[in-house]
Amino acid sequence: MAGGGGGETDLNLVPYLDIMVNLIMFMLVITANIVELRESPVLAPRYVPGGGSQPDPNAPPNMTVLVSSKGFGVFGSGGTEVPATDIPMVGGAYDYQKLSTELRKYRKTYKPSDNLTIVPESSISYRVVVETMDAAREDSRGPLFPGVTLAAAVGFK
Repeated sequence: MAGGGGGETDLNLVPYLDIMVNLIMFMLVITANIVELRESPVLAPRYVPGGGSQPDPNAPPNMTVLVSSKGFGVFGSGGTEVPATDIPMVGGAYDYQKLSTELRKYRKTYKPSDNLTIVPESSISYRVVVETMDAAREDSRGPLFPGVTLAAAVGFK
């Protein structure tokens, strides 16, 4: 064949790989500096097999916050009897300050355990659940319930 060009040559991938490595390094640095990932400690509910034993009447009560489309419901179970409290929405917004105040009152009066269970309805947004957790963990006067457990509202209307 006239003009040559019949031989095979290898494709040189070094420039392409150099560009890709630089792009990956750039993306890692940007991601590490701009995107700040936070971890919020949440306790997973434990499975406890049912037994015939009676609950200890001297045990501290376990507090629960129910988050619904109408507001919050706060109640306690086990140990000391704790009256329930409803905290309605104010102007279409959840009253997190009132929730923290009520939880502080419960903490002072009934001496509940450090764990709190939050039970949101399925229609409640993630943001509301997180803000409820923040309001339940601490207020301006200090910690309230450092251990938060999330539970599902089954059959709640």
